[in-house]
Amino acid sequence: MDEIKDLQKGITEILVAIGKIETEIKQLSSMSGKLEQTEKLAIEALQSTKAAHKRIDELSKQLDELEKKIEEDKKQNKDDKKWIVGTALGAVALIWNFIKGGVGH
Repeated sequence: MDEIKDLQKGITEILVAIGKIETEIKQLSSMSGKLEQTEKLAIEALQSTKAAHKRIDELSKQLDELEKKIEEDKKQNKDDKKWIVGTALGAVALIWNFIKGGVGH
């Protein structure tokens, strides 16, 4: 009789162990699905990040071009101001000379 009880006890322990293994397999399967979802999200995030960096690089190039244009415009404005000042001084000298009595006087 003891042998049958020992055999039943052994079978029960095996069945409990099989139940634990089945539970762990289900958990691993669930984790596998979550891992696939996480990997998919990571790939999408990477692609989005690459696209954002590409747009940032393009904007950076546009900003560099805009800065160069602003610098060129500043230089042009300085040249324009020099021309205006030179013209104004020349006009003042002519008027002053005319007021003093003319060129040939």
